[in-house]
Amino acid sequence: MDGLHLVVFHIGPVQDFIATARRSRDLWFGSWLLSELAKAAALEIVQQNGNNISCLVFPAPDELRQLKSFDFNAPNKVVARVRCNPAELRESVREAILRRLCEICDDAYKKIKGRFDREVAKRQVEDFPEFFWASYPFNGNYKQARDFAEALLNARKVTRNFAPITWGSPAPKCSLDGCRESVIPKDVYDLMEESELRENYGLQRGEHLCGVCLLKRHGERGKEEHFFSTSHIATLPLLERLTDQHRPLVDEYIGKLKELGIPSDALGTVRTLHPVFGRHDGQLLFEERLGEFFEMEEKLRQAKRALRSFLKEAFDGKKPLPYYALLLADGDHMGKVIDAQETLEMHQELSRSQSRFALEARDIVQRHQGSLLYSGGDDVLALVPLHTVLACARRLTETFRQRLADFKVKDGKEEISPTLSVGIAVAHHLAPLSDVLELTRAAEKAAKSIKGKNALAVALSKRSGVERTVKGTWGTLDRRLEWFTGLYQTEAIPDGAAYELRDLVSQLATSNDGLKDTLQKAAREETKRILRRKKARRGTEPIADNVLRALEIFLHEGEFSFEKLKQLADELIIAREFAAAMDLANMPASTPTPGEVAEK
Repeated sequence: MDGLHLVVFHIGPVQDFIATARRSRDLWFGSWLLSELAKAAALEIVQQNGNNISCLVFPAPDELRQLKSFDFNAPNKVVARVRCNPAELRESVREAILRRLCEICDDAYKKIKGRFDREVAKRQVEDFPEFFWASYPFNGNYKQARDFAEALLNARKVTRNFAPITWGSPAPKCSLDGCRESVIPKDVYDLMEESELRENYGLQRGEHLCGVCLLKRHGERGKEEHFFSTSHIATLPLLERLTDQHRPLVDEYIGKLKELGIPSDALGTVRTLHPVFGRHDGQLLFEERLGEFFEMEEKLRQAKRALRSFLKEAFDGKKPLPYYALLLADGDHMGKVIDAQETLEMHQELSRSQSRFALEARDIVQRHQGSLLYSGGDDVLALVPLHTVLACARRLTETFRQRLADFKVKDGKEEISPTLSVGIAVAHHLAPLSDVLELTRAAEKAAKSIKGKNALAVALSKRSGVERTVKGTWGTLDRRLEWFTGLYQTEAIPDGAAYELRDLVSQLATSNDGLKDTLQKAAREETKRILRRKKARRGTEPIADNVLRALEIFLHEGEFSFEKLKQLADELIIAREFAAAMDLANMPASTPTPGEVAEK
């Protein structure tokens, strides 16, 4: 098979593999692992083509060293123009992927102190990657070759291999994915205390892990990398209040925990140094998390007492909010943009722009005190605290739009540029991470459903209530949420108004067309009455006229509907969570005027 070929490789599984996460570490490492395998594939392609980096189309790093860097994230699809035999290249790329996977696996397994079935674990790890490929002769027409290669790859992906399982046993299934058997002996759970399970395996009692999930639990992304627990992210607004004068209080609290015998691996686990709290995880500020470190009831009571004393003296009794945000962003119109790249060089330049954005995304997330889980060019996954998540999402969107502004395409009569839509899930720090990721994906899908996209959707999942989702375009929804947040911070609107409006929708909304108009008119008048009756400033004065006018303009613009009223109520409820976090972080209310919001 002489001559040039366009080859496309797919490395997976993606969604299911990343989603099987109970802790932020599982999510953090799982998303990175797939990127490392894709980089191994790309590096092997380059080496098999005379170390010619220009053979890569997607990704298209500027330098070969980027494929060996921890900072560079690669997508799970690799596209290249090659001179070598594609079938032979396929074998060498597959071997490179498995070789890199085994290196990472060996490093992770060395950290496990307890005994486990290493042979079965390795077989499970080697079996899990999905590897598909396709090639098409490259005769100078890049778009034609890419279209045919992509079609062949899609056909191959729906043709499944069913290899026999070589490790079947009656052992319990893995607690995370439910697919593979646990490799941890059953008697370990009878012989070890909770603290020993955590120290030897990184497990909680009753948690069974297969070889793949053990890899995710113990793998390292590099010394310079860091991740935050969901509990730590939730405490960041409160930690903003700490100053140098609180340092003795922090030392006293941590000293008390040490005195009570807290395990050494529960302290100093955060690689990003807080100026006062040090490298300690914010989980130590939640009473419900202390139970993981103290098995004796008396010591646990003393630890909780020490925590209450610390919170009272350092924060006047304020407690950390139990909520954090998971952010998922994805580029809009990228399929059309890629299809519009007529030449290989054009597609390479697009790939480079995406890679540069991915590097910038890392800095943006870190500047907003977040923890980047993945950034692959036109998608971002990150843990972000509530008091900065809207600003972080907005900055990501603006940067993406600026970096890809030159890649315009025709959509009918209109010319469009790539934009970024973002889904944000606000969830409890103890909620199963797989559930939160599912909610975040649903929020991103809601944002993507907006016509023209360039959209934002925020989903709120409170332990004691129903899930709520709001969606809208950038420049509209985000400005309203920012305004509502400021209203709550300045006590210009009471907490109860939103819930009364939501109850009104529940009581009057109907699918009966004969009653709908009448009930909507009644709901419109009752909405006015509720808003004009509610008192701001803790019940001391009515809601300001300019605020009422802006709310009424939003509700009555176009045509009043139950859907609009529900959206307003949910936006207010979600904004209340952001306001609580910003208050806790001592952040001033910075909002647009009601007139600016109404104009939007």
